[in-house]
Amino acid sequence: MAKPTNMRTLVLTAVFLAILIIQVFVFPILGYLPLGAFVVGASVTIIQFTIAIGTIVIGTKQGMILGAFWGIFRLIQAWTTQGTLGSYMFMNPFTSIVPSIMVAVVVGLIARKAISSNKTSGRVGGFALAGALAAFTNTFFVTVFTWIGFNVMHFNGGTSGFKITTLGADFLPWFLSVIVGFNGIFEIIAGIIIVPLITVPVLKALKR
Repeated sequence: MAKPTNMRTLVLTAVFLAILIIQVFVFPILGYLPLGAFVVGASVTIIQFTIAIGTIVIGTKQGMILGAFWGIFRLIQAWTTQGTLGSYMFMNPFTSIVPSIMVAVVVGLIARKAISSNKTSGRVGGFALAGALAAFTNTFFVTVFTWIGFNVMHFNGGTSGFKITTLGADFLPWFLSVIVGFNGIFEIIAGIIIVPLITVPVLKALKR
């Protein structure tokens, strides 16, 4: 199985980075699907599947770079579009960046075995698992760092952008965790479908 050359890796990384920019800043509907919780600034995130697919196609290292960029992008987005619970949560750089990078790390462990499979069913199953784990990883670490940010670090960077007194500081971590967890269920289902659906033909086109 031929590995991508350095030039092709660079080009593919740039392509995936451009897709991330489009999903975050140009057409957010392509990155965040509003399924009920959008009113309070939360939505089903599908950008982690871009990270997952990029990790599978061009490697874990490049996937981590893409994840870092996504984390920085949503940190910027949180600070520049204040006024929702979602933006308040991602104003913490740990919550924004660490989960994004961990998506690539976890997917990279699964993808290596899936790509080496000579059977289409093995690849599809591996990529479906990678998609589910991408969603779970993002949800898990976002929830963990949300709790750490509020309860341990006492992060309050978004106080000026959102009046948490309307809900109560003690209630907010619970409320956000429920929203993130609820959305995570739909994201796992979406990952099982989206990642193999896109990755398999992309790898065939790249003759891998």
